Amino acid sequence: MDTSTNASHTSTPPPHPKRATSQRRPTAIIAAVITAALLAVITPLPRGFQGQATGNAGLVKEVEETLGSAHWHHVAAAKVNGDEVTWGGVGANENSEFEIGSITKTFTAALFADAIERGEIDESTRLGDVWPDLEGEVAQVSLTSIATQRSGLPKQEPTLGFGDGLASLLSRYLHTDPYRGTARDLVDSLKDADVGEKEPEYSNFAFGILGQALATVTGSSYGDLVRDRITEPLGMDSTYVPESVQGLPHGYTASGLRAAPWTLGGTAPSGAARSTVHDMSIWLRATMDGTAPGAKAIDPRADYDERDRIGWAWFTTKDRSPNLTWHNGGTGGYRSYLGFDPESHEGIVVLVDSANWVDDAADLISSTGDRS
Repeated sequence: MDTSTNASHTSTPPPHPKRATSQRRPTAIIAAVITAALLAVITPLPRGFQGQATGNAGLVKEVEETLGSAHWHHVAAAKVNGDEVTWGGVGANENSEFEIGSITKTFTAALFADAIERGEIDESTRLGDVWPDLEGEVAQVSLTSIATQRSGLPKQEPTLGFGDGLASLLSRYLHTDPYRGTARDLVDSLKDADVGEKEPEYSNFAFGILGQALATVTGSSYGDLVRDRITEPLGMDSTYVPESVQGLPHGYTASGLRAAPWTLGGTAPSGAARSTVHDMSIWLRATMDGTAPGAKAIDPRADYDERDRIGWAWFTTKDRSPNLTWHNGGTGGYRSYLGFDPESHEGIVVLVDSANWVDDAADLISSTGDRS
């Protein structure tokens, strides 16, 4: 809403004596100072990470120098070199909980690969095979095309109605979770989804559908699949997919304002998991050495853009030295990055509770430019 004053008045206010004008100046100055102070409180200045440093001081310094100044709050990082893991953080440690955002997609991709290995589905399985009541072009969309981000499905879930559309729009300004539909709502929205060109295009909606398709095929919920097939077998005891926001810690926006937790409803398979750098280092190492369920998801299968190839969810760079297999994540109040070199078995995980991208963490183990 535009709340600015309309300057095109038709009447002219009566003149005021100069004395009255001069009397108003101190009041205006005081009001301006108060307003500026309030804005400073509401929108903090960019700053470094807040709180006590934890873990390895050298890693903390590297992370701070690499990420630079922003509206930071807390950070936790893990640097992996083969079997050796180094922790470091500010205001957080290796056991602090963060939303990992779209790194959740790597779980969904692993569940997809694992379901193929179990014979529950195959690479040609289509949405119409999972939900036989689907008709038309959407029924022909393959799960593999979703896993490689080239399904033609919309980027975001089609709006359920005016009320939900308005609530989703307002969430941008209220810093709340914009994903409102249930798993059933998500699947039902396929009937109204337009299928576009089968070209690389990142889609949270599609990955939500992939996760719910796997849940349907296995007769489970997405959260239970993650627990039963990934986190429990690997001992990732602090990683889970929340069902409600009750009791969840919150993060902060890119300008330093408080942001509500996200659970993403039916779109949870695209970004709802919460974890720690301790657990993410387990995930990184197990995926990197091939012992994680569905680890074949990392294998590059097609070009995504000029910089990356894509496997199932996982990206692999083409312009770094060494090239990295990676995924990042972002929610209303958190950002995350996980990347590793499959050859040297060196990796990095960085989690922050503010909505400032941390993809520069890749520079801690790799550099831009052609491989020598």
